[in-house]
Amino acid sequence: MSLSTAEIEMVVKDLAPRLEGGTIARIDQPDKWRLILKVRRGKSRYWMQFVLHPRFSRLHLLTRRPKEGRPAGGMCRVVRQHLTGSPVGRLRQVEDDRVVVLESVERDALLRPSPVRLIAELVGPGSNLILVDGADRILGAMFTEDSKRRRIFPGETYRPLPLPPAASEKALRNHFAGAVLRNPHDELALSRAIQNAYVEMEARAEFEERRAALSSLVSRHLKALKSRQGNLREDLKRAEGAEELRRAGELLRIARPGLRKGQGCAVVEDVFEADVPERTIELDPALSPEQNIEEYFRRYKKLKASRKHVEDRLEQTRSESERMRALAREIQAAASTEALSPLEERTRAVGLLLAQERRAAGKAAGGPRRFISADGMEILVARNQRENHELTFSIARGGDCWMHVLGWEGPHVVIRKPRGTDVPLETLLDAAHLAVHYSKLRGTDFSEVVYTQCKYVRPVKGAGPGRVSYAQVSRLAVRFERGRLRRLLESRSAVRTET
Repeated sequence: MSLSTAEIEMVVKDLAPRLEGGTIARIDQPDKWRLILKVRRGKSRYWMQFVLHPRFSRLHLLTRRPKEGRPAGGMCRVVRQHLTGSPVGRLRQVEDDRVVVLESVERDALLRPSPVRLIAELVGPGSNLILVDGADRILGAMFTEDSKRRRIFPGETYRPLPLPPAASEKALRNHFAGAVLRNPHDELALSRAIQNAYVEMEARAEFEERRAALSSLVSRHLKALKSRQGNLREDLKRAEGAEELRRAGELLRIARPGLRKGQGCAVVEDVFEADVPERTIELDPALSPEQNIEEYFRRYKKLKASRKHVEDRLEQTRSESERMRALAREIQAAASTEALSPLEERTRAVGLLLAQERRAAGKAAGGPRRFISADGMEILVARNQRENHELTFSIARGGDCWMHVLGWEGPHVVIRKPRGTDVPLETLLDAAHLAVHYSKLRGTDFSEVVYTQCKYVRPVKGAGPGRVSYAQVSRLAVRFERGRLRRLLESRSAVRTET
């Protein structure tokens, strides 16, 4: 349940007189849904939180100082760059909408002011936080968008959401109207009421999500066990034919004098049956009679040895299925996080990992790969198309050096360039080696890369993440140097150790 239009209006009226005229001292992003601004106004300190969760979008003040967030990346880095130290000019709500605008002013290196706005679209599903300049050019966004209604990418012109329908009963609801009246001496009464309500709702939602994820995991495993049981029964059925193979081998041994190489089958009398019927046994024409007999006995021994193994595995699978069904029943009966935690441990104990743990295991380091060049400059290398877009348009600055392998699929590579400096040739060659090493050209002795400043790189509309066009480009020929690449890969280990 996100804040309604009426509730947002009340919150903005409560926060504006406290925050306007203050200074944004710090920006943190605890997770992908939240951004927290620390505002200093006189002797007072406030922490304003924007939450963009599709079910719980809102804004309010925090009642206590939050823990410092993770290292800035993406939108947090952009907002820090433009708003740290800037004043809170005005906090307002877009009329009859769940959109809040924080107006401010940033100053360039020559202290020239220019207006910026932080726009919080707190509309439930599709919520976003967008930073724009005075010309409505998007400087950064928490989430990009490329739909029929609009494009939200750095460099694009910001287009507001379509006007909402006429005020409905849902938009006018206000669960927190009496919060200030009940606690007139508490300046954070409204924010405290909202925070407490959402802490409980988010905790319940997190529990339901964890239980659903765990239940789905066990259900998928049960389905896999059922499939395994079916396969093992088929294997057991084939293994039960071992005696038939032994009998065929014995009959071929008896009929050996009449067999010749090149026969596709042999008709023999089945002396193991009472009425001694004739039986046709298939042969491999490419094998001699002795080899055909040996092949039947070899297959017989293999199936006989496998039967015990298959029976053991089938019994183990049945037992595991029973345990998983019991675990599934306990998961459905769990009513709290405390009850769910030991069930998650039991799930891990049988080798199953929750989705978020698999993702964490797959990208333990997180974010772009980091290297240090021979000149001490930081080089960032994206891992996939999504990260290509994030690195180029959210993490990198306009003056940073951008690089890509010419004409081949590969990662975006960014050299973090301090202002007022040029990138030395050795650093360009280092970055070029990394661009080639992590591309489709890996292993080639000679290749070419292109490079330019990040501000000259633009996303290609409708082409998906990571697809770009660029201008003001230069080319660099690269002849592979094994020692250079080894040094760079070792520098990555050093960076990881330091962090």
